[in-house]
Amino acid sequence: INNLQYLNYKTETKNGNDIKEAFVKCTAIETHFLWKRYKGNNDELDEKLKYGDIPKDFIRIMFYTFGDYRDIFFGKDICKDSNIETISQNVEYLLKKKEDNILKTMDEIKRHYWEQYGPDIWKGMLYGLTYHLKDEGGNRIPEDSKYQYNTLKPDLEKFAKRPQFLRWFT
Repeated sequence: INNLQYLNYKTETKNGNDIKEAFVKCTAIETHFLWKRYKGNNDELDEKLKYGDIPKDFIRIMFYTFGDYRDIFFGKDICKDSNIETISQNVEYLLKKKEDNILKTMDEIKRHYWEQYGPDIWKGMLYGLTYHLKDEGGNRIPEDSKYQYNTLKPDLEKFAKRPQFLRWFT
């Protein structure tokens, strides 16, 4: 969560765009390393990925990761790590700084922000997944693929909204 910890320092100079950037970078990096661990030495999986085929088991891992970061954003992560709590508090602080947020509740502000940038965070995860293929002429996940935020089955946002504890049982 190094990119998110960046939100813990000099918050007075940061804004809402820094939140988006930190979450996109962090989820992309985590997805990249999750893929490396998942595939191990099985280069056949990279070959399939070049053609836009992500294994179902790995999509599931990505769903859980997306849900975990959503929990961090909304301050609902149950791990009770002090760094995570500080990140969540600083997300609120930065969102409060925006002038157009003055008359809204924090829940409304967060919900609106996540609706606006959640798809970008998912896109960052897809980018992190295929980043290592760029030098090999590999294809990125096409914009019209079944892995795009609004076309995923089951619905990514519904999955991520489940309480963290309940996600562990699904």
